[in-house]
Amino acid sequence: MKIKYIFFTLSLLLIYSCGTYRINKTSGFVPLTDLQQLNGKYITQSEWTNKNKNLSYLLQHFNINNEKADFANLTFEEPNQVKLDYIVDSKEGAVEKKIVLEGSRKKKYLEIYFSKEQSFIPLLYSKINVQRIRIGKDKNGELLIMNFYDRSGNVLFLGAGSSFERGSHFKKSIHYTGLMPVCVDKKWGYVNAKNEIVIPAKYDFVYLFNHNAAKVKLDNKWGLITASGTEIASLEYDVIKSDFIYQKYPIYLVEKNTKMGMLDTLGHQIVPPIYDKIDRLYNAQFRIKYGDNYGFGTKEKIIIPAIYSDVEWFSTEGYVVAKRNNTTYLVDLEGFEYETELYNLHEIMFKNQTHRYKPILASKRKINFEEQFAR
Repeated sequence: MKIKYIFFTLSLLLIYSCGTYRINKTSGFVPLTDLQQLNGKYITQSEWTNKNKNLSYLLQHFNINNEKADFANLTFEEPNQVKLDYIVDSKEGAVEKKIVLEGSRKKKYLEIYFSKEQSFIPLLYSKINVQRIRIGKDKNGELLIMNFYDRSGNVLFLGAGSSFERGSHFKKSIHYTGLMPVCVDKKWGYVNAKNEIVIPAKYDFVYLFNHNAAKVKLDNKWGLITASGTEIASLEYDVIKSDFIYQKYPIYLVEKNTKMGMLDTLGHQIVPPIYDKIDRLYNAQFRIKYGDNYGFGTKEKIIIPAIYSDVEWFSTEGYVVAKRNNTTYLVDLEGFEYETELYNLHEIMFKNQTHRYKPILASKRKINFEEQFAR
């Protein structure tokens, strides 16, 4: 009996530790007498509040990750169907996209699975690959989508994986009070709440304003305008992406002639479009690549020009380990470079040290931005 108890306890611990425990957060939903109560045109970006800190896009909940639309129409039909349609930009102009999904009707929501793989041999093996959404209404009448994801498993007592369930709330477009895109004779502009045209329909495509800036397209080139129609970033970019949000403050990732750069919401160039790659955008310091060399930037400026053949990440001491000409340096957040020497073992024995190097302070020098072009 004792052995059975031990095996049972270990099984429970394994299930919980691998993230295979089913999460079912349904208290946010209210009962639905008819799915058609959810019909409507919705703003696709969820609203950030103190209670709802999960900024997300409605299309992503439907596994649409490579397209951007400001609004989406949802049309539900009993007992288990939803149709999603939205307008996106393409090289041929604005295109309407549609998808139809079927799920399982519950009392409070429509449940749709995108993957549902569960294999389990007690104490020996498990494999979980589940992704589902639940679509319903919250107590304020807004659309509520609960997104559940679980990818985990184990072999014997070695397990790994992750799972989460997050809710996002979306408002109908009738509650939007800013300038709205409008299409007139296949050209796009903006109207106010009274449906009066305030920015003429002269663009090939436009997006909603965000922090008083909007992306607009003309002759296959993108730029930024203000709510008064003033152009603050010229229509010269091949791509402008605004999916990167740094502490709720949008930063625009741009591409021009296959090179990448970044703009702020005032149209200023934070990073000129000369780089081959910009990545790690989820960090306060993102990485830039010029040719074969790397540096770093922030949402305000470039802090480390791309002059290093290899870079690690910023340590708790505020330095990044970087290599140039087979020599290891430390570089700080202000763009100062230091020659290095190795710590002695006793110097780092009781420190939370992430690397072996210490700066030689007498070698401190400021890196010149132009150095990256001489390599």
